[in-house]
Amino acid sequence: MAIADVYRQINKKISVNNPADADDQTRTNIVHEVLSWIGQPDRHLKIIHLVGTNGKGSMGAMLSDILKETRYSVGHFTSPVIRDDLEMISVNGHRINETEFITSYQRIIKEIERHGGDVNVLNKFEWWVLIALDYFGRKRVDYVVLEAGEHGLCDPTNAIDNPLIVAFSKIAPDFIARQETNLVKITETKLGAIKTGTTVVSYPGQDHAVNEFLKQRTREMGATWFENKPKITLLRTVPDGMYLNVNNLQGLKLALTGSYQIQNLSTVLQIIDVLKAKGAFIQDVDLIAALSRVKIEGRMEYDENLNILFDGAHNQNGISNLVDSIKGWHLKAKPLMVLGFLKDNNWHEMLDELLPYTQAVITVTPEAPNAMSADELAAKIVMMSNVNVDVADDPSAAISLARQARASTDAMIVVTGSFFTLKAIYEGDTNG
Repeated sequence: MAIADVYRQINKKISVNNPADADDQTRTNIVHEVLSWIGQPDRHLKIIHLVGTNGKGSMGAMLSDILKETRYSVGHFTSPVIRDDLEMISVNGHRINETEFITSYQRIIKEIERHGGDVNVLNKFEWWVLIALDYFGRKRVDYVVLEAGEHGLCDPTNAIDNPLIVAFSKIAPDFIARQETNLVKITETKLGAIKTGTTVVSYPGQDHAVNEFLKQRTREMGATWFENKPKITLLRTVPDGMYLNVNNLQGLKLALTGSYQIQNLSTVLQIIDVLKAKGAFIQDVDLIAALSRVKIEGRMEYDENLNILFDGAHNQNGISNLVDSIKGWHLKAKPLMVLGFLKDNNWHEMLDELLPYTQAVITVTPEAPNAMSADELAAKIVMMSNVNVDVADDPSAAISLARQARASTDAMIVVTGSFFTLKAIYEGDTNG
């Protein structure tokens, strides 16, 4: 069987962001049942489950790189990715290959069919989670960093039985939450991750009501709440990273940009403290080396040679963080932005944040079924501001247009609005 055939099978019914028409508990139960049929690999893995709205990808990358630097074998499941879906599943930084992917798929579909089902029992995201867990189990990795999706109580990652740690990144409104703005209600959809006996860590900048709600749920589930925030001092920030003092570590470089990454790092360091308390051997020298090199494609990813920043910010909180970073760099000229939104985005608020900090915009149509067209986005920008707008008929031409527009300046180009925007751009020629 070719991987293209597998992709057609698991993609044909349901998209990543549209789970099957079933109640939350039923979806989780289905995934849990399939896990039991394939030998319950999650029960034999030390899983660090990352849950929340913003920051899971950054936390996952930092944590995976630290563990890898410490010479532990680490499986990492992340989403979304930009270039190739196989990048969602990796061991020690190497993505799953096609042969291993098909092996796991065949193992799972064989058990589903043996129990009277077919490929459509699972939606696309459930398939990817199960393939990841089966693969990590077969590889017998030391640790698994498992990032939740955005499916709330029916997120398939909630089907795991005994996570070693559950870490909550920042919980914020998100367009996937159907414009829900009550943070406690949003948090309710994340609580399925907390299991009896696990240790719970929370983002230090979490809303107070959210944190109290998480603590209450932790107590109710017989889990352990961990809170030992490191002392972090920001020394300076530049587009390719930040320099920090962290506890007794002076001048540490974090090769991720954006002041919000300090809070993500704080959460990661709390996770490291929990792992050490549970027997992991993680030295400062390895931590320093990993953080100085960590990179995340499409998340505040800066190309110094081209002076281009790629950031998949897709909601108001992400855009606010991007704008805060731009202000903190004290750039000589306002950036020129390549921008593409999904129709579900809270586009008006996002544009309110972005437009005062750009000299011009080139609009593109993201590579997604629910994409807002470049023409529609351009019209909205014209109605809201005096910013110059051009429309890229083909996303592959957007970077070239942007570089031509800034030819006489040193302006940074910022590509943002959605991971689907980045996907459309990356598939073009970024070298113009």
